Amino acid sequence: MNREKVLEVKDLTVSFRTPNGLVRAVREVTFDLYKGETLAIVGESGSGKSVTTRAIMGILAGNGIIDKGEIKYRNQDLTKLSEANFHKIRGNKIGMIFQDPLSSLNPIMKIGKQITEAMLVNGDRMKNEYRDIYHHEFHDYLNKKTIIKMLHKDIENKVFELSNDDELSRSEKKTILKEYKARKGALIKAANADLPALKTKYKAKQKEAKVIINEKKAVINSEKKEMVAEFRTHLAPLREALTVAKANDKLKQKSVQPQVAGMKQQRDEELSVLKTKNLEVKEQNSQIEDVRARKIASKSTNKEYKLSVKEVKQKYGAMMKPLDETNVAKANLVAKREGIKDQREQFTRKLKVTRLEAYERAISIMDEVGIPESGKRFNQFPFQFSGGMRQRIVIAIALTASPELLICDEPTTALDVTIQGQILKLINDIKLERDLSVIFITHDLGVVANMADRVAVMYAGKIVEYGEAREIFYEPSHPYTWALLSSVPDLDTTAKLLSIAGTPPDMLFPPKGDAFADRNQYAMKIDFEEQPPYFKVSESHYAATWLLHPDAPKVEMPGIINERIQRYKQQAGKDDVRRARQADLKQSEGDQVE
Repeated sequence: MNREKVLEVKDLTVSFRTPNGLVRAVREVTFDLYKGETLAIVGESGSGKSVTTRAIMGILAGNGIIDKGEIKYRNQDLTKLSEANFHKIRGNKIGMIFQDPLSSLNPIMKIGKQITEAMLVNGDRMKNEYRDIYHHEFHDYLNKKTIIKMLHKDIENKVFELSNDDELSRSEKKTILKEYKARKGALIKAANADLPALKTKYKAKQKEAKVIINEKKAVINSEKKEMVAEFRTHLAPLREALTVAKANDKLKQKSVQPQVAGMKQQRDEELSVLKTKNLEVKEQNSQIEDVRARKIASKSTNKEYKLSVKEVKQKYGAMMKPLDETNVAKANLVAKREGIKDQREQFTRKLKVTRLEAYERAISIMDEVGIPESGKRFNQFPFQFSGGMRQRIVIAIALTASPELLICDEPTTALDVTIQGQILKLINDIKLERDLSVIFITHDLGVVANMADRVAVMYAGKIVEYGEAREIFYEPSHPYTWALLSSVPDLDTTAKLLSIAGTPPDMLFPPKGDAFADRNQYAMKIDFEEQPPYFKVSESHYAATWLLHPDAPKVEMPGIINERIQRYKQQAGKDDVRRARQADLKQSEGDQVE
């Protein structure tokens, strides 16, 4: 099956500069993401999950370094993009939902403004189209400058790395650095030589773009002026009609003035009678001894009096009111002006995203993510929402630009179990409706059991097992995956949950062999000496463990996992039967209707 590849990460290695040396946070991570697929990346805190996704988003901390590797989005390497070029992808093509919704939102800004802010800031359609025309030429130039900066940064990083290497002598460090500078210097010189031609090319395309956009603006403004002029020709007779209607109503008012005076007197008399009657009834109510009954009677009396007064005023108001040609003429004029306003809105939308358009889209997305009374809640602050609702707001903000790839960085960690289920279902529903590709980061394998298509298990900055979700849950092959599965609580397990002994290694000093060896009860001598390669379990399932080597002793999975797998398979079989019965029932109902 030939699937459309959205993202390709290859040999990604990320380090962080610290006073004590380089922390190797991500080491040679490789995975692919296809359209409409959910990839879950699971592992303990500090395993490199979030650093991997932040590298994809281009939001690494200032001391973060991408040592090597590629992050290809639609065949475009994000590691070599300029910030200006990345800005067109971040948010617009790749969205992100962060862990804590409260810290992701501005506490003193209404949520409606936070949802619409990005749409309005980036909503100049003419400006965006103008930039799109010379986008490739301009960013070829910027990317070349970025490559030059990265080459200079590589030299700085090499100096930093050598200065923290105590195994090399000073002369060896100088020799290595000289050779490295010479090699990088040649690349910098070649890149600098390409800059003038690239700049000339993009400047020429920029001038061409300016001419095209000015012509488009002129056409839109001309059409807008014609529309306004046409509407104004229709407004003139309506204004005249309003003037005539006012004059007619004034004459009618004078002619019926004696009658109106008589009606006013009758109205006042009727109101006086009602008032007197109300006072008498109140006096009678005051004689009632029971306090509760007295209050009920008083309340009923007041209600009846107010209703009677309202009926009298309405009756005489309609009789005293002259034939209001003025109101009819005003309504016609207002309707025509509203038509002009609507047309202006449509023309303005051709130039930019208007506030009304942003509001309408925000309300639509708030409804989509399940925020009730979206029109009312648009003007509320984050503190007026629950944790689950705040997370829905963060999801809404991520969806405003209609990204095709959504990164969810532990979006349910700060929520209770019930709300977790709701948010997971929401993300899954949105993914299906919009045909999104999703990267889901979590430390809990149980969270992604029902929503991931494939799972990558990370430990100490490396992917140690990679496969389809059913393979990871039904046929786990790495001891670390066993440990994660054994520590997930469920309702049916009676045995004591297993914990993972020890702590992850200090990545200032990455281990020589398998990073999980010190915590692995099945570790062999080779685990401490050499990193395991990926062994193929199936066409889509790989695991980096020496236990899969043909010469390794056969090791059985822990009993608690075997029990769970059998129970999962039985449950899955029952679910399949239930779904088949539901499908048959729907089919039979459809046949009966026909």
